[in-house]
Amino acid sequence: MATPQKLAGLHPFEYEHPFDARALDALQRTPGLDTVVRQFNKHAVERYCTVQYTGSNLRVTADNYPKIHALLDQVCDIINLPARPSLYLEWGYRINGFTTGVDNPIIVLTSGAIDLLTDEELLYLIGHEVGHIKSRHTLYHQMGQFFPVLADVLGEATLGIGRLVATPLQYALLRWSRMSEFTADRAGLLACQDTATAARVMMKWAGMPVRHYGDLRLESFLEQARKFDELDFEGLNKAVKVLSVLNQAHPWTVMRAAELIRWTESGEYQKVVRRETVSRVSVREEGSKRFCRQCGHCLSGGEKFCNSCGTKL
Repeated sequence: MATPQKLAGLHPFEYEHPFDARALDALQRTPGLDTVVRQFNKHAVERYCTVQYTGSNLRVTADNYPKIHALLDQVCDIINLPARPSLYLEWGYRINGFTTGVDNPIIVLTSGAIDLLTDEELLYLIGHEVGHIKSRHTLYHQMGQFFPVLADVLGEATLGIGRLVATPLQYALLRWSRMSEFTADRAGLLACQDTATAARVMMKWAGMPVRHYGDLRLESFLEQARKFDELDFEGLNKAVKVLSVLNQAHPWTVMRAAELIRWTESGEYQKVVRRETVSRVSVREEGSKRFCRQCGHCLSGGEKFCNSCGTKL
């Protein structure tokens, strides 16, 4: 595998998944969100998260785990995250990682991830988590994690009225959280810059037994992902969409692989690597349509400024 190239000036809008963008729009239009954000900040939930993870897990530094720390540095250099997050390890033999903290984000990886992934595969996993930080996903992710507590606080503060808006807001948070994984997956691929490596990580996530790691049938998994893609996720009925987000920390692994394959086979991934996407900072592209990121106005294609809000494009 070739050494991944640095993507100078990379902005998350260059590779943001449309599922993520649409779900975030829906979340931000949901009544009660601003109140929940205020309560979240008022009760210092982020500080609790920081104390929990920094007080219980092993911090990775250049001195104690130089090889792991070097992988984090490499990922941050590749996908342009100047401020280095802290990295911690926790015991657990599932391959997993997560990110918490808004102002001072930290990444936590499991022991299983370190032992069961190659260095190239760790670039993908760390890149996925760094992608969450680049896209500023962590605030809403933490709110989703602590939502039951926040809903109770909101209900008491509003004489019970807040509980009336809790269910739609919780669903919007859950759905956006799951859809944000598609954007983070793209960041992971940009970090390792090898589709086969990303697919191997997903195979291991999906349940590949350790004793068969030397016998990975990559093309079989990719074919499964392509067949899932034929189901047309956007066309699935509402009940299935609800089931896809409830009681799951991430969207279906095979569906995520299908979306990543779709992105690479469309040529859009290659455009980002070739740095042909820098103009997307002000414009959201969904298929053949382009939208102003400031106000959501549909653009005709040749504007230098949004005709609705005046934002420079």
